[in-house]
Amino acid sequence: MTEKNPRKVSLLIHRLILAAGMIAVVGLLASCGGGGSSAPAATSPSKAASPSVAGKIPPKIRIGFQPPYVPVFVLKDQKLAEKAFGDRSPEIEYKRFLSLTPITEAISSGALDLAIGGNPVTAIAADQPIRILALTERSPKTHAVLVRPDSSIKSVADLKGKKIATPMGKSYFFPQKVLQSAGIKDSEVDWVKLENDVGRSAFLSGSIDAWVTWDPFYAGAEVSKEAVPLVDGEGYFQNYVVLFGNADFVDAYPDAVARFIQAYRQALTWVQDHPSDAVQLFANENKVSTEIAELTMKRRAYLLSPPDVEDFVADSREQGKFFAEIGVTKKEPDWETAIVPQIAKSVLEP
Repeated sequence: MTEKNPRKVSLLIHRLILAAGMIAVVGLLASCGGGGSSAPAATSPSKAASPSVAGKIPPKIRIGFQPPYVPVFVLKDQKLAEKAFGDRSPEIEYKRFLSLTPITEAISSGALDLAIGGNPVTAIAADQPIRILALTERSPKTHAVLVRPDSSIKSVADLKGKKIATPMGKSYFFPQKVLQSAGIKDSEVDWVKLENDVGRSAFLSGSIDAWVTWDPFYAGAEVSKEAVPLVDGEGYFQNYVVLFGNADFVDAYPDAVARFIQAYRQALTWVQDHPSDAVQLFANENKVSTEIAELTMKRRAYLLSPPDVEDFVADSREQGKFFAEIGVTKKEPDWETAIVPQIAKSVLEP
């Protein structure tokens, strides 16, 4: 009966094609080295990769990201992605976004090829053509429910009936879990969807009661003493940050994705080996104080792994089920199709 299921057959064919593309990738990346040096700019993958064995490379790669992700600034600053391609390098274009929703929209429309951001659960449930390729962080303490220092809201229970602003409205798992912990239904608060820059203004003006956001916006409001955290994400929200891509791009260019992951590993290693320099780079790129940059990076827990980690899959399924139950999505995501671990495994596993 399984072999007669068109969806399963299509998925099998998709994975066989992707696996075939990995034959060239594995040989290529084995000769590229691990990339874990303190001077990643000196690595020269192109010397080990001949065009005859390398996979297809696009003329341009467009990468979306959010302000907290300092390894992306290292990639840009040291041109590590370009160096991973050697003399076959495409044009690498980085596009900055304040939150996840516009990134998933750009990935789905084909305006972006790859992106780094939160787990795009609701977008995948809506059948947007997104593939999760790697895990890059698990940083729950970077998210918080903020209230003003003089607020009457002193506990989670006090949020009932209040105006809560988030960049994703009610499609944000962290505040939903916070409310759930106090027995508050999502219909028992007034959700206001505001992007992070607008959210801060609304918060300071008093037009909303609580602001749910993440670093560096959270750190900025905390350092300036404009806000205090009612709770952060610890115990409520795993906050996996993922590398994901447009499905057509991933299918067409698995070698390019692999090279990008290799370059990202070098950038991450540099961040971990040069914490002071990374803080300064973060501060400069985001135009924030060193204090805000230090606090933001202190709360981050970096990692780099294939996306089929059991804990991540379980967390994804929990979110997908929850959003379907409360009516944010019409159905649960198809994680079997969306999570594609093969490329990252070819780079990151021996």
